[in-house]
Amino acid sequence: MRRLTNTVKNFDWGTPDAIPAILGTVPDGTPCAELWLGAHPLSPSRLELAAGSGRHASSGYGRVGSSSSVDVRAEGRTDLGPNLIEYIAGDPEGLLGRDSLETFGPRLPFLLKVLSAERALSIQVHPTPAQAAEGFAREEETGPDLDAPDRNYKDASAKPELIYALTEFHALSGFRPRKAVRATFERFLSLSLSVSALDFLGDILSSLKGLSETKAFARTVERLLGDGRAPQLVTEIADQDFATPPRGHASQIGTAVDPMQTFRELVADYPGDPGVLVALMLCRVHLQPGEALAMDSGILHAYLGGTGIEIMASSDNVLRGGLTTKHVDIPELTRIASFAASAPTLLEPDRDGVLTGATEDFALQALRCPRLKRIERRGAAIALCTSGTITLTSVGASTTLTRGQSVFIGANEPAVTADGHGDLFVATTGLDPALPFA
Repeated sequence: MRRLTNTVKNFDWGTPDAIPAILGTVPDGTPCAELWLGAHPLSPSRLELAAGSGRHASSGYGRVGSSSSVDVRAEGRTDLGPNLIEYIAGDPEGLLGRDSLETFGPRLPFLLKVLSAERALSIQVHPTPAQAAEGFAREEETGPDLDAPDRNYKDASAKPELIYALTEFHALSGFRPRKAVRATFERFLSLSLSVSALDFLGDILSSLKGLSETKAFARTVERLLGDGRAPQLVTEIADQDFATPPRGHASQIGTAVDPMQTFRELVADYPGDPGVLVALMLCRVHLQPGEALAMDSGILHAYLGGTGIEIMASSDNVLRGGLTTKHVDIPELTRIASFAASAPTLLEPDRDGVLTGATEDFALQALRCPRLKRIERRGAAIALCTSGTITLTSVGASTTLTRGQSVFIGANEPAVTADGHGDLFVATTGLDPALPFA
């Protein structure tokens, strides 16, 4: 087991206090959106050389980066060793396990994060493995450059995700039934709208009928994101009050809150953004602490607010569909998104506390106050303590983690048990646990 030092990302949508509370640092008002743990090329974790040599050497907060991954606090430290990419390269089969190496190649296939959002992230969708490979090869050949702001595919991998709520957590995931979407937009007909806005609203309602549901949704999203009248409609709606619908109104189907509440929340942060209207087409989920939601490839989704543990395939491939100032590629978004209505994928852990999605890239084990509980590894693993004190033991050797501290556990490490009072999250691959690690 090797202690890690990790990077905090200061994206402007982050909260100022949740991640510092986990790390045991004093908030300074800077938004702290994500803590990254893993071997992602943009911000790989670093190994600590002097495990147990004091809080400075063993903490999980040695690196705090901006959105451009500038390493601030780690500079000049002599207690930091190689990054996790370099460390794994020294013994990929031993550290990753033979099955992981054969399946994913000589890389850690997952990225673990603590995510804390004060306002909504962009509406987005991730490609399938085949779409990612094709898109990356195409853009490598024809451009734009890899670091260009209008680049869609940064690598050849898919990016399924899983979020485990630490606090109440709100998200959008997948399309609601057409009946619900149409009923929601029909509620705007009672407002005082300009002729132009009313005409556009009529076009939206027309696009939601007469075709199959998937084709209707695809055409509607294209129209909402690509028509120059959409921002005007958002602005005019935002200036008016909404009537409360009768109980059981069709517009309430597939959403944890009234869709007009979602509109109000999003338009406050993204005035005039047509993505606010796309959001009304999606299912809204309200997770309680301990609940988890999975997002597979093709599912249009957005995180709206809250703090959680996120695990994902280690990829940067994101196609955005609003609530952002970043690049939006409407044709590519509609090419890879699934426009079928679908209920959010809520997950239940197995008896060992392990959560798995529809991918082999990752699995997440959530342990609360474990008592000599075996760490379920399916290759390499990263363990993060978010509260209390947890002791990890392997063949007589022990490592004690307090809040914010983390370790990398190689596949060739003997069995590891966790014991203590606190919360521990373990990221590993989603490969069959019956397979040998090395």
